Amino acid sequence: MAPKSSAIGPLLLLLLLLAASVSALTLVSGSDGDSLAFIKKSCDSTLYPDLCFSSLSRYAASVHSDPIRLAWLATNVTIGRLRYISSHISSVRRTAVVGEGGREAAALKDCAETMGDAVDLARSSASEIGKLTAPSTVGTEIAWRVSNAQTWMSAVMTNEDTCTDGFAAVPGRLKTDICGRIRWAHKYTSNALALLNKLVSNR
Repeated sequence: MAPKSSAIGPLLLLLLLLAASVSALTLVSGSDGDSLAFIKKSCDSTLYPDLCFSSLSRYAASVHSDPIRLAWLATNVTIGRLRYISSHISSVRRTAVVGEGGREAAALKDCAETMGDAVDLARSSASEIGKLTAPSTVGTEIAWRVSNAQTWMSAVMTNEDTCTDGFAAVPGRLKTDICGRIRWAHKYTSNALALLNKLVSNR
């Protein structure tokens, strides 16, 4: 009987370890599920809820149903889109065959400047949101920082509109390419601003 008894010991230990692992996974899954539900509900208040959820759901593990964290992440996702477009415009300016004094060249130059400014504005907004998590940030300072972040993200949207407006008189593929990319980024900016606005409405 002794051999059977010694064999049961390791088997029982293995089963206990597996059960503990399953329990741990269930807890993590449940936490992520709560965060995903929170992100979904928050994104439902934006103009582009599907895009909002698809771009932010991957960060569920770090959101923890925190609206400040979610707004900060949305702003940083927007920064990534803006940087990509700003880099693309700079590349087009270097390689595109356009007349030096023509509408295309002028529109590209102005757009490169406004989108560069948009990146800086979005970074300022993200920085301000990040300061909301400091334990010393309370009361009127919270409202002031949220207001600053909203103002800068609104300015990002204005810059995006300014860039596309500059291509109004520019025909052809260049306009389609640049304006299409900016309208794509505009949706991310709009969502980030909507989540920022919720920080005020939730208080």
